[in-house]
This record gives sequence, structure tokens and C-alpha cells, in this order.
Amino acid sequence: MKIGIAFPNTVPGASGRLQIDWAVRAESRGFSTVAATQRLCYPGHEPLAVLAAAAAVTSRITLTTNILVAPLTTAAVLAKEAATVSSLAGGRFLLGLGPGVRADDFEAARRDFGSRGAAFDRQLAELARLREHHDPGSLPAPVPPLLIGGLSAAAVRRTVRWAEGWTAPGLTPDRIAPAAEQVREAWAAAGREGRPRLVALSRFWLGEEVAREAAGFVREYFGVLGDEADAFVAKTPRTPEQVREQVTALAAAGFDEVVFHPTAAHLSQVDRLADVLIP
Repeated sequence: MKIGIAFPNTVPGASGRLQIDWAVRAESRGFSTVAATQRLCYPGHEPLAVLAAAAAVTSRITLTTNILVAPLTTAAVLAKEAATVSSLAGGRFLLGLGPGVRADDFEAARRDFGSRGAAFDRQLAELARLREHHDPGSLPAPVPPLLIGGLSAAAVRRTVRWAEGWTAPGLTPDRIAPAAEQVREAWAAAGREGRPRLVALSRFWLGEEVAREAAGFVREYFGVLGDEADAFVAKTPRTPEQVREQVTALAAAGFDEVVFHPTAAHLSQVDRLADVLIP
């Protein structure tokens, strides 16, 4: 099981300098991946910009979006931006995409929320065309490999048709394990070679001194869910034992990698997670 960590790029108050230091520390501590996520209507740093900066200060660690909301932009713009990050990173970039679930992000971007699924399908077809017919005159590098996010049947279909793998949302292992099995079964039924790459997302915090800050962030970030936000707080691993149990359960469900998303913007979280999970 590979262990990745995400930037605190959506944690309010996390500075730009912290994003850079986070990338350097994540690579030095042996994490497989460092990831950035996207929210438009929420404080934080834009994920592709963070990953471009990370490309300049790292040399080995994989960079990924987990995830980018593709229908907020056009396929052409997305392809150029993704190819640029991939070029800066020397091919160490993996593009995780999803259709999005937050209506306010779409309203701010002046994109239609209701038709986002159809728009996403068109984008994936266009990205596949651009990958197959890479034009150095328009893109600095080929469009990078794709991961598709989401729990729907459409997410399974998109993964099998267009992507190298699937990335699960940040829910408990028992909630995402059935979807992982559906991806594997659909992959085999479609005659795809090998097996899909399966990535899980897990939020975390470690240390009593960050507990209040971290719980407050989780509660606010998922405030749109009302009372269910407290359930997200309760289920967030926050002890070494809970973090290890999370990895064990996800490995048993067949995931190849888990990317831990911090809920507190402190560089110590990188070291504490590494101390728990990385020999």
C-alpha cells in the first residue's frame, strides 16, 4: 500500500510558503504522492498552481489533483494547464478529475450545474483525443494519465473508458469498498489490460494541540451537510491506531494507495503521519 499526503491548500490560513515547505517535507519523508484538491468558493490556493510550485522544489514524488472539478473550465484550458504541470514535473503528474458536487462553485464560475455530467463526458472525450494526438505546438507535454473520482455508476463507466484508475471520496472504507469492486469488475468486463489503479482519500489530524482547529475545519468545510458535518468530524482518524486501522481496511478492500488529507495547516502533520505509517 502506497501512502500519499495532500497539501493543506484548502485549509484557511495556510500560507503559500507552507505549501512549498509541505512538498519538500513530504518528499523527504518518503510519501508516494502529494495531492491538491479544489474548491472555488472557499479560501485557499488553486491546486494546479500549488502543484506547479511543488514541481520546482521536488524531484521524485508524484504530484496529483485529488480532485479537480473539470466542468468549471474548458477541456482545452484544462489540457494546457495539466500538460504544463506535467512538463514542469518531468512527467510526475497524475490528473484526478470529477464532475463536482458544489453548486456554489458552478454559480461563481458561471457554469451550469445541472448539465455538469454531460459536460464532463464531452471533456473526457476531448482530453482523450488530445492525448492520442499530442501537438507540441499547442501543448508542452501530452495530457497526463487520468484518475476519475465519484461513487456513481457514471464514475465507474468513465474510469473504465477513459482513465488509468479511480479515486474514491473521503468516506469510510466500508462505504467505498463496494464501488472499488464495481470498478474492478467493470474493468475486467470491458477487456482492459491489467488492473485499475485504486486510490482512496482519508482526512486526518494527529496531535491534541491541533484537534480543535482540525475539527473546526472539518465541521465548517462540510457545513453544507448540516448535522451530518459532525459525523465527518467523528469519523476522521486522529490517533496513530485509527490511522493504521484506516490503512489496513483500505488495503483489504484492494486499494493501491491512500492519500491522507490534512485538516490542520501545520507542517508537523507531515512528520507525524510519516512517523506512524512510513518505516
